Amino acid sequence: MNTRSTASRAWLAGTIVGAFAAGCATAPAPTPASAEPAVDGNRLVLATMKAGSGTDQGASTDGFAYAEKAGDASVGKLAAANGVARVTGVIWPQKGSTWAGVGFTVGVGDGGKPMDASAYKTLTLQLAASTPGVLRIRVLGDEKAIRDAGCYPVVLQPVTPELREYSISLARFASESYCGANARTVAVTQGALSAVEVADAKVGAGKRDIDFQVGRITLGR
Repeated sequence: MNTRSTASRAWLAGTIVGAFAAGCATAPAPTPASAEPAVDGNRLVLATMKAGSGTDQGASTDGFAYAEKAGDASVGKLAAANGVARVTGVIWPQKGSTWAGVGFTVGVGDGGKPMDASAYKTLTLQLAASTPGVLRIRVLGDEKAIRDAGCYPVVLQPVTPELREYSISLARFASESYCGANARTVAVTQGALSAVEVADAKVGAGKRDIDFQVGRITLGR
């Protein structure tokens, strides 16, 4: 588990507002999660969570926390069972943070090696949260500097306490407006897709217990 530095996370102030303004707020109608991925040649399984940690595909998983002021967010111990990872933590802006979050990064494909996913049009994830809310989904490429700048494309997905499968058009993903020359399009990102990130980035007036789940992640044509 790692705690992201304040310097590399300054971009997160206003993430939720910016993403909604960019048109990412409209969520596709969710469909019930199925027990197995479709076997029709049109769906590629990126990650299935392995009991303990990691994925069945040999990639790693990692929890993280970040905040404007050190100590205002923390991530708990990750746990996975029955193909679903549970992420817990706390966001508590005692020091005055206006932005913070708790998240989960999943390496994709064979051992987490970057892959060319250009042929696919949708990203499907199994998601749930202990209370209804919004999770931020980010697709990540293989450029460390762009990851640290927070300039890979994102979308916001409303979720419920019931574990459900959400299919999101990759065309909806967009980098934050502040990124400028660092912005990466989803098409460029798909060319070297290496991970998917899920985070709860809501900061309230008091303490918030974070508790969400991430299950199977697939790409669809």
